[in-house]
Amino acid sequence: MSTQLESIPFKRLSSDSDLLPFDCGNPDLTDFFLNSAKDNMKKLLSVTYYLEAEGKTVLFFTLSNDKIAEIEQKNGEPLFSKSFFRKLKDKFGRPKHRSDYPAVKIGRFGVNKEYRGTDGHWGSRTLDFIKYWMITENKTGCCFITVDAYATAVGFYQRNGFNFLGEKERKNYEVWLKNNPDFRSRESMDDIPTFAMYFNLLSLIDEA
Repeated sequence: MSTQLESIPFKRLSSDSDLLPFDCGNPDLTDFFLNSAKDNMKKLLSVTYYLEAEGKTVLFFTLSNDKIAEIEQKNGEPLFSKSFFRKLKDKFGRPKHRSDYPAVKIGRFGVNKEYRGTDGHWGSRTLDFIKYWMITENKTGCCFITVDAYATAVGFYQRNGFNFLGEKERKNYEVWLKNNPDFRSRESMDDIPTFAMYFNLLSLIDEA
């Protein structure tokens, strides 16, 4: 995995970056990259990386610090059960006083419409890059990658090894999917919900 991934020429966004045209089909993500990413960077909220080719932006993603904590909430309610957190803890020998584990969050991730479904598999390759990067180049501890995945992108993250952050998220997604069976054929959707997901980086180390 490593040799190929190291050669992907991602750029780190800076205040003087000249951005090429970009449209991922999601107005919120497209607008963020073109109009808000630099401001987030200045405020130290996230760092954005992007890839260019053929006079266009192929994709972008943002990273920020995160954690999976024993007391995690979403919309004012517990995100997952205590038993779910204990299962995560078991992967690390369950240190007695540990109530959270460090993570990196993919805050935004968009692939240009023109590059989706191509032989480059840019979305999956980028997730592989982030996984590899967090293990080999990260300057701090990082056990997990987290993401609040749009409902329409959950399948993509599942294919790349991500799991729901708790049984409640999985069930809520299944309800949404049942109520929106034709979402893949729709040109646009309003108010797409997100679902918390995670990837366990320790699984890659265990495989090595």
